[in-house]
Amino acid sequence: MNLNSFFTGIRRAKHPPPQALASAFTLLELLAVLAVIGILSAFIFPSFHAARTAAQQAKTRLMFGQWGLAFEGFYQEYGYYPVLDESNLVNPAGQNIDPRTPHLFHDLLAARRRDGTALPAYASGTSGWLPEAQNRKLICFYSFALADFTRDRAAGANLLWDGSEHTDIAVLVDRNLDGVIQSGSDFMILPAVNGLTPSLTDFPLVGVRAGVIFYAPAPGATIANPQFIFSWK
Repeated sequence: MNLNSFFTGIRRAKHPPPQALASAFTLLELLAVLAVIGILSAFIFPSFHAARTAAQQAKTRLMFGQWGLAFEGFYQEYGYYPVLDESNLVNPAGQNIDPRTPHLFHDLLAARRRDGTALPAYASGTSGWLPEAQNRKLICFYSFALADFTRDRAAGANLLWDGSEHTDIAVLVDRNLDGVIQSGSDFMILPAVNGLTPSLTDFPLVGVRAGVIFYAPAPGATIANPQFIFSWK
């Protein structure tokens, strides 16, 4: 073996070329970056989830406020609040998802079907529960947007949902027009939403001073941890 070649190999082993050092440092830098990303993720993701939840709640409250104003407009025009389904739900159980068919809550406020067609004119033989029997002047008190409806969901399309994508939404009105929505006079039992019912802490025995109120489950609410979004809180 050539001695010069032998000693040259030893020197290269002790002093690797710059390219090798660069590769080694790049790997270390990559590992450091991954570590930093992992640490930041532990802080960012919970904050992102909290911000998303807050945005959903704000959107739901805004929606409830707009619906409430529409009901007040109805009251100012007709002198009474709309008579809704006895379940006191925006989307009653068994609600037909065909947009050409009646949806009492929507049709009363929009004066049209969910597919955009106008309600038929009121006639003497019109059933009293139909929206055209209550909103006889066919006034549009609220224009629903496409985003207000579910689309292609297992539970059914063309149902109204809130900012958290819940279709179980309770609505209670002041039926006796005394300025207070109270158990026994305006409703018999509080409707459950997604299997959850507000407690007396949330809904006092003396009632809520309002013409119409709404509530829905809060994002992430469970049976063990029932939480709600209320229009009056």
